[in-house]
Amino acid sequence: MYRIIMLLVVFVFVISCKEEAKSSTTTKTTSTKTTPTETTKENEWSVTAVKKAEMSSNKEQLLSTTIAYFKNCKENSTNRNDCRNSITKMIAEFYKISDFKNDKGEYVVYDSIQSIVKKSDNWTKLGNASNQESLVKAQAAANNGNATIAIDISESYGQVAMIIPGDLTNSGSWKLQVPNTAALVNYDAKKSFTNKPLSYAFKSTENIVLFSKK
Repeated sequence: MYRIIMLLVVFVFVISCKEEAKSSTTTKTTSTKTTPTETTKENEWSVTAVKKAEMSSNKEQLLSTTIAYFKNCKENSTNRNDCRNSITKMIAEFYKISDFKNDKGEYVVYDSIQSIVKKSDNWTKLGNASNQESLVKAQAAANNGNATIAIDISESYGQVAMIIPGDLTNSGSWKLQVPNTAALVNYDAKKSFTNKPLSYAFKSTENIVLFSKK
């Protein structure tokens, strides 16, 4: 009888140890799992919700009319400086700002945009187009009604694109989510457009910087 009792005690002890070991393993496995927050933190800005915004029919019409005028102006221009203030006029009228007018109240040529926004306390640099956070901020600013633009800073007369209300879309070439844009293309007016992704305006993110009016 004594031997039987001892065997039962040993059996119970072994079973108890196994259960403790199993419990310990389960706890370790659970503690090493990555939480949803940790998993998505790296891509936080690529999925950040941007307040939805749609352009009014009046602004849609403004862009269409401006692009048509610009194409006609460039086709019939006799001087290289003709139509070069169309870009500043479009941005100013679309966002109802006066930053791109000279002392006489005339719209300056688009070459002046870069120096104006860099020097002005009313504009802030959002960052480079290669940075997802900067792209998200640009779309959010435009959807909030703030004048927002992308500039090729590699040269003083670099291409300028205007960020317009809309949604971020995936760019296969840039491997980023990019904002909605409109642009008057000075070197080839026929390529001017509206409601296209930023990656349509520029071949790569190199030297493309985003600015927004405060």
